[in-house]
Amino acid sequence: MPFGGPNSERALILAPRGRDAEVASKLLQEAGWPTLICADIGQLCAEFNNGAAFGVIVEEALAMENLKALAECIKAQPAWSDFPIVVLTGHGDTPARNELANRLQDLLGNVTFLERPFHPTTLVSVARSALRSRRRQYETRELLERRDLLTRELQHRTKNLLSVIQAIASASLGEGERRKTFFNRLHALAKAQDLIIEGAARGALMTDVVKSALESFGTRVFIDGPEVFLNPNAAQGFALIMHELATNAAKHGSLTAEAGTVSVHWSIDVSAAEPIIVFRWQERGGPRITPPKQKGFGTVLLERAVATSGTPPHFDYSQEGFAYEVRATLAQQSRPE
Repeated sequence: MPFGGPNSERALILAPRGRDAEVASKLLQEAGWPTLICADIGQLCAEFNNGAAFGVIVEEALAMENLKALAECIKAQPAWSDFPIVVLTGHGDTPARNELANRLQDLLGNVTFLERPFHPTTLVSVARSALRSRRRQYETRELLERRDLLTRELQHRTKNLLSVIQAIASASLGEGERRKTFFNRLHALAKAQDLIIEGAARGALMTDVVKSALESFGTRVFIDGPEVFLNPNAAQGFALIMHELATNAAKHGSLTAEAGTVSVHWSIDVSAAEPIIVFRWQERGGPRITPPKQKGFGTVLLERAVATSGTPPHFDYSQEGFAYEVRATLAQQSRPE
């Protein structure tokens, strides 16, 4: 069986008039490739979805309606696929033909033009190049399937590890507020892991990290910031920061008051040597918060959860409401393709 599947190396041929389809099919079969002559664009698209290495299409078969249908078919192919198409053109060089060639490449992508009449070895050579390109695509698909498998396995192992940590903590800490606080932080870390896995293990969107921590507070929370894709370390760090800030606000800060609100804003500072994400948490409408007399683990976490740009996080206990700001180094700014 071919590497890409049972139909992965066959050539689909569309040449509804004359003997072009018969000639092309015979030449390709003699070169060792299976072929299928399609009656129309609809059949070609259906067979493409069932598996194929490349297509051979005469230009006169690509009238406006057919071209639109084929373009939609090509557009719907998976990300790893770039289906090669060999277009058999007529002899001569005219403005209309050049315009059609440009349009075909724009709509269909991986297109090679072969002028008729052609020498048999020329068609075989072009077909061999198309097949080689397709095989590389199958290899890419295989690597993506292995990556997905490893990602799922990593997610499973991570959840098992967190369960083990929870069991150890449960036996070690006993009952009480200390145990509850630890478990809540562990759950925040687990939720961050889920977001990272959803991001193909490469990180998570800042918006998702923030919303995940604040989803239970509804309209009392205002979120504003550009689309920023955090690397895994930053995503975990901000998940812990968000959990700590939200917990404190719900226990002691603005979210204890009926009219209390929280504003979360972040922006990108590109003036530094490397991009910096500037994150700010601002509470309003709650009770007056005084600075803690002793530095607890929560404060240490807010200071160290993310790699800073050299400037330590700022804690503001002003009368208007508690505020927190951190400038963190950022490895990624946009979602990876």
